[in-house]
Amino acid sequence: MKRFHEGFLVGDRYRLETFIASGGMGDVWKARDSVLGRLVAVKIMRPDTNSEPVFAQRFHEEALLTAGLSHHNIATLFDYGSHDHIAYLVMEYVDGIPLSTALRERGAFDAATVRSIIGQMALALHAAHEAGVVHRDVKPANVLLAPDGVVKLTDFGIARATASSGLTKTGETLGTPHYLSPEQALGRAATAASDLYALGVVAHELLTGRRPFDLDTPVATALAHITEPMPTLPAGVPTDLLEVVSRCLAKDPAQRPASAREIAIALGVPSLEVTIPQAVPPDGSSGALAVGREAKLVDLMLPTRGRVLVLACGTGRVARDIAALGHRVIGVDPSEESLEEAAGTPSNAAWVPAPLTELSLERIGETAPFDACVWVGAPLAHLPPGERGEILRRMSLCLNPQGRAVVEFSHSEDYTYSSFQEEFLLAGFVPDVVFRSWDLQPQTVDAEASLVLMSRR
Repeated sequence: MKRFHEGFLVGDRYRLETFIASGGMGDVWKARDSVLGRLVAVKIMRPDTNSEPVFAQRFHEEALLTAGLSHHNIATLFDYGSHDHIAYLVMEYVDGIPLSTALRERGAFDAATVRSIIGQMALALHAAHEAGVVHRDVKPANVLLAPDGVVKLTDFGIARATASSGLTKTGETLGTPHYLSPEQALGRAATAASDLYALGVVAHELLTGRRPFDLDTPVATALAHITEPMPTLPAGVPTDLLEVVSRCLAKDPAQRPASAREIAIALGVPSLEVTIPQAVPPDGSSGALAVGREAKLVDLMLPTRGRVLVLACGTGRVARDIAALGHRVIGVDPSEESLEEAAGTPSNAAWVPAPLTELSLERIGETAPFDACVWVGAPLAHLPPGERGEILRRMSLCLNPQGRAVVEFSHSEDYTYSSFQEEFLLAGFVPDVVFRSWDLQPQTVDAEASLVLMSRR
């Protein structure tokens, strides 16, 4: 009888529901987090008397490397632990199918779909490379396709930090022969350029429905990457897409694109940009409302007449603006004096005094969860760590399963985005995108403030 089975409780927290797949080092299960009530994917190391020490160390390295990655196109790591000396990882659960399965079922993809998939994969790789991580096993089986078209890069099990020698022995080659770069096939170290080569192989396979280098044996396949030219692509492939694939599959790493982001831009999938439209009154009239950019951004994420929870209301401006766009808004603040001031200006928002550490639907007199939670100017750096985590956890529990959160905070020497990330992951949030404040530009290392859009997963 298998040790792990449906209903088994891993780490006294994650109850296994459905077996998903087996990988080189472990099995993946769909599970329920009994603490936060969310679905997760649990990857459990497969016990092996010969390989167990190496597998355990690679599980640990995967946890360390993936924990430092935050990107919409990378499956988020939530937790790492050991159950009876068997290591496990807890990841974001993606309700989708592996790209390898989609290839088997439908064959070649159209050019527009290939642009989207490869472009999103490129953005994920760029985030990893910027964090100093080389994936080393880019292939369709490690890519998940969600029903809404979002791509998630997974399985950093043999990834390596660029500044680390890792676990690879001299002369040992890791990765799948069909997606192996020429330099890896020659026994050299994998680099970010090696990931781009594998990305080119995946793109070629998506456009043709078959692997470009697929011979009778793994050795012959690896040699083909070194000596054989790129097989011809179908005549209908757009020129710019053909050029991207050709550059990625260059035998010389120096001839490949300079970065994964360059590939995404060439394919028309640049880093996420949010365009905030001019808001209009809820009655549909042509006169524009004088609402702030905060309300406009939140409005983009909401259904018609959405339900919004605003924390630490201050003057109440943000809550009033969101309400003016036709949404049902409740503002919560521990200061009754602040709420009285906020309520002094007429609006459709409701105001509830309550300590944020006691936030709950019951506490504010609600039964239905919210579509969004907004915490603008959050004084995170000034709050005790336990208090920060408790407020974020309670925010998560006030949202519906598809709910979104918008949190703005200022950086300090003692409290950085990395610290914030650890806390919101534990609270049950997944980061969707991070901006350099309300200018909606990509986050930079010298940013004084951050705007983080998160989902409850």
